[in-house]
Amino acid sequence: MSSLRYSIVVDSGHIPDTGSIAKTAVSKGFIVDNVMPEIGAIFGHTEDSGVVDKVRHIVGVEDIRPSRDIQLVPFDEGIPQ
Repeated sequence: MSSLRYSIVVDSGHIPDTGSIAKTAVSKGFIVDNVMPEIGAIFGHTEDSGVVDKVRHIVGVEDIRPSRDIQLVPFDEGIPQ
């Protein structure tokens, strides 16, 4: 099974707790790749869809949603960016 990437959004009242929410998510089986405590965002992945439901119920989690990678075209002076 392949790993699915997710973004965890921390609600505005719990942004100072983003680090501890990330640790709790790890204890539920979520693999954290990056934590951005300044904006209340946690990025990571899991192979188990049941982990998503567990993370969704952590106090302070507003939402957990699939992440999508964005690929920009290579820079070229003749192509507007």
